[in-house]
Amino acid sequence: MKNLQLLALLFCCQIMLAQTNDYKITYKRFLSYGQKLQRDAILYVKENQPTVMHNSMASTVELEKRETIKKEPSPNAVSSEVIKKYLDLKEFSYSNFPDTYIKVDQQNNINTAIDFMGTKRGFIVIDDNLKYTWKITAETKQVQNYTCYKATTTFRGNNFEAWFTPEIPINVGPWKWYGLPGLIVEVYDLEKKEIYLLEKIEKLTEEIPFPTEKLKTVSLKDFVIEKDDFLGNPLGGSLNRNTTVTSNYKRGGLELIYEWEEKNK
Repeated sequence: MKNLQLLALLFCCQIMLAQTNDYKITYKRFLSYGQKLQRDAILYVKENQPTVMHNSMASTVELEKRETIKKEPSPNAVSSEVIKKYLDLKEFSYSNFPDTYIKVDQQNNINTAIDFMGTKRGFIVIDDNLKYTWKITAETKQVQNYTCYKATTTFRGNNFEAWFTPEIPINVGPWKWYGLPGLIVEVYDLEKKEIYLLEKIEKLTEEIPFPTEKLKTVSLKDFVIEKDDFLGNPLGGSLNRNTTVTSNYKRGGLELIYEWEEKNK
């Protein structure tokens, strides 16, 4: 009870103090989708402006490689050489893939992302239905010497836990997260497919990147439908008619079920 009363007091203080400073906040992003990866996610916080998170593909580190299973080659199998040619890659490297960005407008609950299909087709993706509700608990733990409180939420078919600290009174976090009375220092889905963990906080001394030049603007729904189709058959019509592509594609990521899909159930 005392912890909850403290949070209420801190929340009132946070309303007055939120975003009185500009920050560059670096998180380590851990991904576990068949292969364990780590990359930097940099959050830019500027007073009275939407936050921007920059995912740095060149920073990607392979923590654990996929298991390689040897099989007899199929006569119609798609080789890695064909895939590299399709993606216009001389060799596979994460640095060949474009960086993605997420801009969160808290006042209007709108997320604007820069995302890609392959390495060339970039889009400005508008998500104007950014709605979720946090449940703050009395559970605490220490993260980098900060006293953090646990909060939970459900969003687009997935369940999440976040740890935030009122010691840094800004109501922001990585990805599409915000709205807690303190900086989110750690957040993950319950299966821990993706984990964001605070690494460092610096004063913002540079321009905030958000390169939208020559990109087509689409709705989240249109982008998701097209991306699902692309990932289910990434080589599209680039192969000859005698080549068969078998796909076991199943949508991954943090958003599993979208609002328009729930309505169609």
